[in-house]
Amino acid sequence: MLYTKSYCESRNDSERKRTVTDPTVAPVPPAQLSDFGALLRRQWWLILIVVVLGALAGYGYTSAQTPLYTSTTQVLVTPTGADDQSVLANGRTRGEINLDTEAQLLTSTAVVKAAADTIGDNATPAELVSRVKVSVPPNTEVLTIAYRSTSPEAARTGANAFAVAYLANRAQEASAQITARQTARQVQIDTLNRSLQNVTKSLAGLKPDSVELSVAQAQIQSLSTQIALLSAEVDGLDVSSITPGRTITDANLPRSASSPVLTVNLAAGAMLGLLVGLGLALLRYRSDRQLRTPDEVSRRTGLPVLANVPETVGGGLAEPTTPAGRGYVRLRNLLTSRTASDARVLMVAGVDSDSSEVAANLAASLSKTGAEVTLVCASPESGTVQRLRLRHGSAGLSEVLSGSSELADALQVPLGFEQLRVLAPGSEPERAGALLQTQAARELLRTLRRSARYVVLEAPPTNDSSQAQTLSALADAALIVIVARHSASDRVLDAIEQFAVMNTPVVGSVLIPAARHARKMRTGGAANAAAGSGTVQAQTADPAEDEVPADGRAATRGTEDSVDAGADDHRDDRTRKGAGGRRPGPAAQRSVRSASRSAG
Repeated sequence: MLYTKSYCESRNDSERKRTVTDPTVAPVPPAQLSDFGALLRRQWWLILIVVVLGALAGYGYTSAQTPLYTSTTQVLVTPTGADDQSVLANGRTRGEINLDTEAQLLTSTAVVKAAADTIGDNATPAELVSRVKVSVPPNTEVLTIAYRSTSPEAARTGANAFAVAYLANRAQEASAQITARQTARQVQIDTLNRSLQNVTKSLAGLKPDSVELSVAQAQIQSLSTQIALLSAEVDGLDVSSITPGRTITDANLPRSASSPVLTVNLAAGAMLGLLVGLGLALLRYRSDRQLRTPDEVSRRTGLPVLANVPETVGGGLAEPTTPAGRGYVRLRNLLTSRTASDARVLMVAGVDSDSSEVAANLAASLSKTGAEVTLVCASPESGTVQRLRLRHGSAGLSEVLSGSSELADALQVPLGFEQLRVLAPGSEPERAGALLQTQAARELLRTLRRSARYVVLEAPPTNDSSQAQTLSALADAALIVIVARHSASDRVLDAIEQFAVMNTPVVGSVLIPAARHARKMRTGGAANAAAGSGTVQAQTADPAEDEVPADGRAATRGTEDSVDAGADDHRDDRTRKGAGGRRPGPAAQRSVRSASRSAG
């Protein structure tokens, strides 16, 4: 999202052309690899907690379960000797025995009942079937029987009981098959014997050399042959041996429980906790509207971050040699390059916090270029008076707008910044907010435009009141201050929308640390209350003493870019006299009064 502006070459103060793209609809930022890294950095504690809870749940589940022991035995299945031609070859094994069928027969009702008699348990057949598991190793004629129970001895007894019951049942089935075949053959033999007797009796009435006699003799021979074959088969079944199989591996006595497995349950609980933790972390991350990094600000709001200013040491202005001081210098350079040459009024507004630090440092940095700069403190919660060490309780914005004080008398010059004029909130900051909507505010800005190259408006937070939106109508451009880990993206979008309604371009934003904002919230209230009560913290210095020397330099020592906290004895004398800041010299006052008369 791009925020641009264009100005007509010729215009007056009330007619300025601005072009701003619609900021009300923010695009949903696409997922990036850095988002997952940010997710892990911010929500690692949540993921860790859920993983630990999952592992504890796995441990609790393991502790609550009854330990089960598994004993295993193996049975070699061989042909029974019954020569049953109905048995087909198994596709998974090379033998003529279908071991898949045999595995199913091992859990048949007859086998389970026989095993239950040996086990001596009161469990139902269905419960016993649930305890046993039969498997067939590939390319073998072996059944592996595994039986589970609550004790090692019971597990071994159960495995042996099922193996013995299966082999006994298979032997019985084979014996029953042999008996059935013997019975069937004997019935055939008896039938053939009766037929043979009948044919033999019929020979007496037949004529010699007759056809009937030949047929009868052939029948007798055939019947005798069949009877002999069947008798031989019956005799063979009588002497045949039954071989149902044998146990090749005795059931072992388990030394440890097979279930539950603590390591498996811990791993499963931790994995489930990891998945749940990632889900919760992703949900929190997607629902988190707080802005933390310049990349998040740009992607979620479309607003460019002109400066990511680190924490300022102390409560005053940032030293030019510090990272914060260099950040404000870069901010000044970007603003002067991005704004039109005739843009004079820049509004600095926080989303939900005081913007005095950015406004004061920006105004001070602009004044170091040699340009005349005026800082107007329009926020009731402004900390500029304390930051620039100005006079408390003196006339300010509220008095100028109400007409009780002249602008030239209300302006103050911070020590070390001769090109900077500051219009403090005054003794009634809340009243000044109401007067910003009057014609007096427009006249004031018109006057300041003529007397200064840059006018920096320190506005109240956009989320607290509509005063920032009202002030934006008087500004050429707006700069939004975002507090990391505190300002929400929806509030930033709301601030952009407020300025877009007033046709005020937003040139960008400044990101400041959250720790700084927290200290302001703790200390700003008492200082602002003291300033708003009208209590004079320092008496006004002698006007003759406050005048600017003829050479245009401040009568102080220190570097040109900052105010030295450890000032020399001369400044200490001035501080003891109470002059934290001073009024402009006579020449500057005459310039302001001249601009006021011209605006009038």
